Amino acid sequence: MQFFDVILSLAALFGLGAFLTLRCRLPGALAPLAGLSLVSLWFTLAGMAGLLRPAGWLALALGFGLWIWAFWPRRGQKLSARQALGQIFTPGAALFWGLTLAFLVYFAIRQPLFSDFDEFSFWGTAAKLTKVNDTLYTECEVGWAWQATQNPGLITLSYFLQFLGSFAPWKVYLAYDALLFACFGAVLGATGWKKYENAVALGLICWCVPWFFTTYCRTIYLSGVYMTSYGDIPAGVVLGGAVAFWLCLRQAEKAPFWTLLPVLALTGNIKSNTFVLSLVAAGLVAADCFFFPKGPLKKGLLRRVGGCAACFAAPLALYLGWSRYIAGLVAANAGAGGMGETSENVVTVAISGIRILLGLPVGDYYTQRLDRLEQAGRDMTTAFWSMETGNLTAIGCGAIVVAFIWITFLAAFVVAGEKRLRLRTGLAALLSTGGFVAYNFMLVLSYAFIFKEFQCEALEDYNRYIYTYYIAWFLIALAFLSLALQKSRLPLLGGAGALALALVMMLRVNQLVLPQFSVLGFSDASFADQRISQARADAVAEAVEPDSRIFLVSQGEDGKTWFEYSYDFLPLIVDYSGDLTRGGGGGTFGLPELRPEENENYNGWLYYHPYTAQEWADTVRSSGCSYIFIDELDEIFIESYADLFSDGLQAARSGSTLLYRVTESGPFTPVEMEVPQ
Repeated sequence: MQFFDVILSLAALFGLGAFLTLRCRLPGALAPLAGLSLVSLWFTLAGMAGLLRPAGWLALALGFGLWIWAFWPRRGQKLSARQALGQIFTPGAALFWGLTLAFLVYFAIRQPLFSDFDEFSFWGTAAKLTKVNDTLYTECEVGWAWQATQNPGLITLSYFLQFLGSFAPWKVYLAYDALLFACFGAVLGATGWKKYENAVALGLICWCVPWFFTTYCRTIYLSGVYMTSYGDIPAGVVLGGAVAFWLCLRQAEKAPFWTLLPVLALTGNIKSNTFVLSLVAAGLVAADCFFFPKGPLKKGLLRRVGGCAACFAAPLALYLGWSRYIAGLVAANAGAGGMGETSENVVTVAISGIRILLGLPVGDYYTQRLDRLEQAGRDMTTAFWSMETGNLTAIGCGAIVVAFIWITFLAAFVVAGEKRLRLRTGLAALLSTGGFVAYNFMLVLSYAFIFKEFQCEALEDYNRYIYTYYIAWFLIALAFLSLALQKSRLPLLGGAGALALALVMMLRVNQLVLPQFSVLGFSDASFADQRISQARADAVAEAVEPDSRIFLVSQGEDGKTWFEYSYDFLPLIVDYSGDLTRGGGGGTFGLPELRPEENENYNGWLYYHPYTAQEWADTVRSSGCSYIFIDELDEIFIESYADLFSDGLQAARSGSTLLYRVTESGPFTPVEMEVPQ
C-alpha cells in the first residue's frame, strides 16, 4: 500500500494554496481549485514541451518553497499561526481537505481498479502511459493505430498526485475527486464559520450532485461517480466551479483576478468538446464583470473590457496551442503508416452547423449527413420532453431537470437581500439557459458530423453528454444561492430551504444508490475480473523479454478485452492485433469460410476477422510481435490455425501456457511459464 507519494504531492499543493491565500489574498475556499488548475496547466504545457518529469520535480520544489514563504514572518505585520490557519481553513477549504484526506485513506485501503470500457480504451490507459513513461500519453508508444488527441487536463493532475510513486488506478480517482471537492469548496465560497449551518447544507448538496444528475435507474452494479476516470462529470463540475470561483473572488478585497484564468483554462482542457463549456463559463463571468462592476458603470470601463477579454483568451489560447500540437502529431502518425485525423474538428463542425442554419452552402461531407442532423435533433427533443425517457436522471427527463435548476435560481433570487444581486442572478439564469441551447446545438452537430452512424442512430451515450451541462448548470445556480444566503434578509428561510434541498437530494440518492453499490461500500468482487486479467498479464510479462511486443488472441470478444490487456501489459505493448482493413483490435480470428452469417449472429459476424492460415501467420510476423498471448481459444481458431503451432496448440488447450514465441519461419513454439489459477 503506497501512498507516501500522494502525501508529498498534497503537501506541495497545500503550500501553493497557503501562498495564494496568505500572500496573494485569495480566499481560502478558492485556493485548492486555483492550485489544482495551476498544476494542471503547468503539466500540460510541460508535457507538450517534452519536459514532464523535470516539471514534476520543479512543481514539488516550488510547492514546498512557497509553503515556507507563505508562513515566513513579515516585517510590520503581526499574523499569528492561528490567524493564518483561520484564513486558510474556511468552510470551503475544510470541505476540500477533509474529503480529500478521507478518500486518500479509504482508496489506499480498498484499492479500486478501472473497470469501464472507456477507462481501458483511453482514460485509464492514457493516465498509466503518462506515469510509466514520464511523458505525455500523446508521445508514448502504444498499440493503438490512431493518434490520441483527447485533452490532458485531468490526466496531468493524476500524474502530479503520484509523481514520486508507482502507478495505481485509485490515485487517478483520488486526483479527479480532489478536483471535484475543490469545486465544491468554491461553491461554498465566502461562507464563514459563523454560518456553518449553511456550509453543511451546501456541502451535502454538492456531495449528492454527481449521483443526482447521473443515476438514472435503481443501481444493481457499482455506481462509479466517485470512482471514474471519465471526463464527463469533472467537466460539468469544473464549469460550475469556475463560475462559483468568480462569485467568491469578487467578494474579497484585493483578490487576484489572474487566479481565475487557469481555472477557465482547465474548463476547456478536460475533453475535446469542453472548449464550448469554457466559452460558456467565460461568458457568464464576463457578463457579470462587465454589467455589474463594484462602482459606477462607466468607471474602470477599459479595465473591465480587458478582464472580459482575458476570460475568453485563457481557454482560447490553450485550445489553439493544443490543437497545433496535436496537428503535428497526427501528421507524423499518418506519415508513419497510422491513422490520420479520425473525426472532424469541433470548431470546424460548429462553423459548418451555423452555415447550415443560415442556409449557406457547406461541403459534401455535411450535405450527405443532413439526414443524421434531423434524426439526432428529433431524438434529442424526445429525450428532453418524454417521460418514457424519465430515467435520464434521478428526477426524470430533461424538462424536469431544467425546471429544477430554474427553481434553484428562483430561490436564490428570492432569498437575495440586494436588488443588484437579484439582477445578477437573473442575468446568469438567462445566459446559462442560452449556454444550454448552444451546448445542445453542438451536441446535435456532434452526433451528425463527428460520431459514427450507429452512435447517431441509437443516440449513444446521450445521458453522459447531457448530464455534464446539467451538473454545471445546477452548481452555477447553487453558487448564486450560496452567495444569496450570505446577504439574505431572510436568513432562517434561506437556511431552512437549503437544508430541505439537501435532505431531499440525499433521500433520492439513497433510494437509487445503495451503500454497497457506491463508493461508500463496494464489494471486492466488483473488480474480480480485472484482478484475474491483471494476474495473467503479470505472469506473461514475467516470461517475456523486456520491451516485447505481444499479439493478442482472445476469441469471441468485442474489443474490450484487447483494450483491457493493452492497459494491463504496459509498459509492454499489445499490438493492435490484426490488419486494420480486416478489423484489428480484438475479435475472432478464423478462416473466411467459417465466418457466421450476419443475419444469424450479428456480433459474431461483426467482430470476425477472416484470414487464411498463411495470411494470419504473415500478419503476426509483420506486426513486429515477439510473442502470441493466447487468452481465449475456441474451435474456430483451433481448426483454422493449429497447424501453425509446433504442438498444435496442445499446451494452450491444457492450460500449461498462455504464450507462444513468434518465429521468423516454421511453426510458433510454446513458452514455459507459470499460469495463474
